[in-house]
Amino acid sequence: MIGEGIVVAGAVRTSIGKFAGAFKDTPTSDLGANAIRAAVERAGISPDVVDEVILGCVGQVGEDAFNARLATLKAGLPEKTTAFNVNRLCGSGLQAINSAVQELRTGEAEVVVAGGNENMSIQPYLLPRAEVGWRLGQAALIDGTLSLVTDPFGRYQMGFTAEKVADRYGVSREAQDKFAAESQQRAAAAIAEGRFKDQIVPVAVPQKKGDPVIANLDEHPRPATTMESLGRLKPAFREGGTVTAGNSSGINDAGAAVVLMTKAKADALGVRPQLEWVADAVAGVTPEIMGIAPIFAVQKLLKKVGMTINYIDLMELNEAFAAQAVAVIRELEIDPEKVNPNGGAIALGHPVGATGAILTVKLAYELKRRQAEWGIVTMCIGGGQGIATLFRNLN
Repeated sequence: MIGEGIVVAGAVRTSIGKFAGAFKDTPTSDLGANAIRAAVERAGISPDVVDEVILGCVGQVGEDAFNARLATLKAGLPEKTTAFNVNRLCGSGLQAINSAVQELRTGEAEVVVAGGNENMSIQPYLLPRAEVGWRLGQAALIDGTLSLVTDPFGRYQMGFTAEKVADRYGVSREAQDKFAAESQQRAAAAIAEGRFKDQIVPVAVPQKKGDPVIANLDEHPRPATTMESLGRLKPAFREGGTVTAGNSSGINDAGAAVVLMTKAKADALGVRPQLEWVADAVAGVTPEIMGIAPIFAVQKLLKKVGMTINYIDLMELNEAFAAQAVAVIRELEIDPEKVNPNGGAIALGHPVGATGAILTVKLAYELKRRQAEWGIVTMCIGGGQGIATLFRNLN
């Protein structure tokens, strides 16, 4: 799909909470609502003009079966504004943005808020067949959080797929740890220099006693991380393997949103857009090597628009695992300095349904800071898919 004058404004995200951190008791829809409200305010539009809200969310259990609608109304948008969730696993937040473009191009909507929200800290434990009862045998609880990162085809955790990629593409433990350390260092520098400050909306987190705590800093980074400290970690997924907790992304909580409309609508509303949405692509691969899928999604995207990788000024590549990120960068032959200049998911975290939107927000602000033109957001997706979207800076 190639866009026809679709623009992005109001890009914003919450801080990214660590597992069982600042957002451990925060409903997922609250994270989404904070992002939606801030995106509408930053775009400078009335909530009344928003036709649709589309949110990525993977853990749609309990009240989060109503997640998008809950977040929409909590954000103060009118009841006439409709809403729905999309679930393309790790690519959900980016798919929400791409789905918004589809609505705009077909005329189903004129103004759409799109993004993602995920709270991996509050996923429940599940007891299958509890409704009909267990007459005989043992019953085991299923960890709802781990189920989000477990491949249903082979019943293994996603880290096993990273081991497969490392084997096939020759990504050594040293290369993975070097990449992970660099991600931490880049994130630490970005935080120290205040590069994330403008893109983060503070969230007031209620406490049992006293005033709410304001969450406005990413919690996951470990700035003291070094190659030496990473080298001491044991393999997490396979005996004798190379993938560790230190060179993998985190389990995290966050929300992010952007406002999309046609260029003509933006002009009519007096909106100053940040990005132009240009095109998107999705690719499929064998599930057990899902981490390489961005290679094919990006290649498909570039072919669609008649560009080469050399045109791209910045890339936000989700660092599900260092093994797959290194393989993707090598195979695409993109300058590593153009990829995740402010750190990626290894340092900042990967709140699955929100990540694609978070990367889009990061891209918008970094393209502006560098006065660069072309940027891609891309990520691998559990189950063997990759997604990529091309944006052009309008600032």
